[in-house]
Amino acid sequence: MASKPPTITSVSNPKESIAQTLLSRAHPPEIASQIFTDKVKLRPLYLKPSEPSPHNAQQARRLKRIHAQESRKKKQKPKPLSSREKRALCLYDIPKSNQKYSIYEPLYRMWIGYIQEVLDISRSLPISSGTAAKLCSADYHGALLTVTRSRCVSRVGVEGIVVKDMKHAFEIVTKNDEVKLLPKEGTIFKFVIPIPEPKKEGVSEEDSEKTPEDGTPEEEGKKQEDLVFELHGDQFIYRASDRANRKFRPRFLRNL
Repeated sequence: MASKPPTITSVSNPKESIAQTLLSRAHPPEIASQIFTDKVKLRPLYLKPSEPSPHNAQQARRLKRIHAQESRKKKQKPKPLSSREKRALCLYDIPKSNQKYSIYEPLYRMWIGYIQEVLDISRSLPISSGTAAKLCSADYHGALLTVTRSRCVSRVGVEGIVVKDMKHAFEIVTKNDEVKLLPKEGTIFKFVIPIPEPKKEGVSEEDSEKTPEDGTPEEEGKKQEDLVFELHGDQFIYRASDRANRKFRPRFLRNL
């Protein structure tokens, strides 16, 4: 008669789980209960198991590189606009409402004071080569220019206040509230600088504000005429910022 295989019976409490029974055999009761509580009873139960990333290693490196570039761009300064983008946005175009001669008349008066201060007319008369060098380095935004000679005959006599002093052209506003572009090449411009009247010592402000009718004929005869200069555009093809740092020297020109 075959004998039955022996059965393992628990000597401990039958209500205990098999894991707790095995732990109690290997560890003291206190340690066994602590391990069972931490590893079994307090074990988290995930309702949805974590899924592996759908990206492979190459895609993961690519995404990491893109995120690093974006974070680096946020810290950097914005990229300046190109010349083509500036033209497309019309940043330097004068709106139609601002194309009025009366708007730029105060700019012309300001330019007169600026050029008189640059040339120091009261001390630099008569005009010398040093004065010519100062005129070449001066800024002509606000100057009142008149075309005296040009390859294009229709431009002769055009007069206006300079609103843009560009490398190859002057952009002016005429008295008819028109904006015109005058190329420098092949054109000669004329501008006038009035000479400030010297202040007389011992004369009050009321006497200095008198009109020319109040003056004597001798004083009117002694009044100095305004300075008239001609600007050859062929020798003036520079930006205003470049002329300020450039040293101009007199030299012989065959075409003059």
